[in-house]
Amino acid sequence: MRDFITCLEFLTRIRFSHRTDWRDEDFSRSVPYFPLVGLVIGAFLGAVNYALAMVAAPDFMRAALLILAEIIITGGLMYDGFMDTSDGVFSARSRERMLEIMKDSHVGSNAVLAVIVLILLKVSAYLAIYPQLLTPALIAMSVATRTFMVIFIVNFPYARKTGIGHMFTMYAKKSYTVIALALGIGITALCGVHYLLVMAVTFVLVFGIAKFLQSELGGLTGDTYGALTECGNVLYLLTLIIGGRFLVLGFYTYHSIFSLF
Repeated sequence: MRDFITCLEFLTRIRFSHRTDWRDEDFSRSVPYFPLVGLVIGAFLGAVNYALAMVAAPDFMRAALLILAEIIITGGLMYDGFMDTSDGVFSARSRERMLEIMKDSHVGSNAVLAVIVLILLKVSAYLAIYPQLLTPALIAMSVATRTFMVIFIVNFPYARKTGIGHMFTMYAKKSYTVIALALGIGITALCGVHYLLVMAVTFVLVFGIAKFLQSELGGLTGDTYGALTECGNVLYLLTLIIGGRFLVLGFYTYHSIFSLF
């Protein structure tokens, strides 16, 4: 329970303790429980979406409030990593300079433009999915992207010798990937078996982004974990939407063809 509380308090604004004696081992041992934190975040977002749908809130307002709800529960931690990564990677500088830019607390134009596009894509996706279907999708999405984070932490090299993200990787074990996958796949399957397919497709896409970041930076960092999570969130929703469109198109095409006979 202590290890779960550790990652819950780091990845969200939820607080159960006032510990000040954080150790690298504490962070590393908490890694396999990231999917459970995703479940907490997804359940919160799903509850907000369900409540807004019940009171018939306008769709755009519901989408905007979902963005706000995500920022409230996570503290914008993943957005911060996404923006820092955008500033560094899109600067077209040397690897060392990219890492310096990512560490700089100032926000550049690349970060601003990137986060605007990110939020627009999220709002568009929220509007494209029926409110009743969005609730389980938010849970599955949040669990999947936090599961991916474990895979990247354990199996990718860290680009810096120090840093917050390094605390998670320092003592991480290969077995953490297995535990996280078991939790992530199990929870996602409970949301709906078709979400597992969406999870698999999304992972392939996000894995490609992770490999690109590794080639640019020489590894991953705490900021890139946040960037990959946010990219994963958007790609998960887009895969769900596009996949659903193809299924509907295939269904009607099938029936149209057989109606001719």
